[in-house]
Amino acid sequence: MAIKDSYTPKPAAPKIPAVIAKPTPTANQRENRVVSQPIVTQNKSTGGLSAADRASLLKDFNEAQKMLGDITKERDALVDQYNKGLGGTGGDGGGDGSGGQQPPTEDAGLAYSKMQDEKARQDAFAILKDVFASYGLSELATEIEGYMREGIGTSQATLKLKQSQAYKDRFYGNELRLAAGRNVVNEAEYLDLENSYSETLKAYGLQDYFGIGVTPVERKNRQKAIASVIGNDISAVEFKDRVSTAIDRVKMADPATKNAFQQFYGIGEAELAKYFLDPTKTLVTLKEKATAAEIGGAAIGQGLAATATSAEDLARFGVNREQAQAGYAQIGEELPTAGSLGRIYSESGVTYNQADAEAATFKGLASAKRKKEQLKQLEEAQFSGSSGTALGQGSLSTQYLRKGSSSGQF
Repeated sequence: MAIKDSYTPKPAAPKIPAVIAKPTPTANQRENRVVSQPIVTQNKSTGGLSAADRASLLKDFNEAQKMLGDITKERDALVDQYNKGLGGTGGDGGGDGSGGQQPPTEDAGLAYSKMQDEKARQDAFAILKDVFASYGLSELATEIEGYMREGIGTSQATLKLKQSQAYKDRFYGNELRLAAGRNVVNEAEYLDLENSYSETLKAYGLQDYFGIGVTPVERKNRQKAIASVIGNDISAVEFKDRVSTAIDRVKMADPATKNAFQQFYGIGEAELAKYFLDPTKTLVTLKEKATAAEIGGAAIGQGLAATATSAEDLARFGVNREQAQAGYAQIGEELPTAGSLGRIYSESGVTYNQADAEAATFKGLASAKRKKEQLKQLEEAQFSGSSGTALGQGSLSTQYLRKGSSSGQF
């Protein structure tokens, strides 16, 4: 009788399914995902950025964010695949006698993929920091790097960034706008305003008005000075208008106009730019004062009196520099004789002074023109029965009354 083998082999433990790893990208594919470092050209003389540089900044920043988003998605997909591969369980006893589930070993492809993802992340951080540093925003690059390492999503990172002190310091003008109840401007518009201000100042030889901005401390001081202008909602167009008014219409004007401005408002040449760039003063008021100085300068140029009250009144009436020069030239010729006649016939209640002449010449007031007509009639009546010589003298004394003004009033 054959001896039956009573040995029954022990069932083998079920195999743990292999991890289905995503094909490992090649080195070239990984390198192509890293954003290349742009060549940044910063306008050191103005401290501003060219349009091309600002566009490059936004493009590189968006590409870096997209790349990091892709990395996060791939990582999540790989982790998901990895977790799904843990579906098997151990038998009635493992090879080590533990009787439990055997710990899986990490797939080599997955480990390599993780390593490559981390390298790409570090490369993106480095590029981002270099780009931001080129634009004087290195402190913000540090903030963003921290958010990315924490695995914070783009939307949440944006909100956190705008709440950070580094961001508030860099875009301090927006803090001032919020405090004044104004809407904030986005980062690109903010940088555009800074650049436009700098270009305008450079065009008028005032490139150092807000400071030099070479060292980090100087640069922050310059940015804070510019922030006060942005915070007061002064557009690039208005800023240029203010500088032009200060320099072209006052500083570069004739001596009489500069003297009038200093006499009226106590502002000399050295303080003109600061006075006109004061954001608390409205552009309308500043232009009115510039016109008043031009009117006052025209009067001073003819040896006549000039006051801020009278000049500002004429400016509000619409008199400009050219009209003031022509009008005061006529007044300067007529007033000496007209004033003398007014004093001669004062007992009749008819007087005539510079204020009357300004009202008649610039405003065409009927009351002022009537005074001139009355003086003419009194003078003609005085000499109507006199001898030829006396009449001749009277004719000379009233010659100014028979002249027509440049506006055809007389």
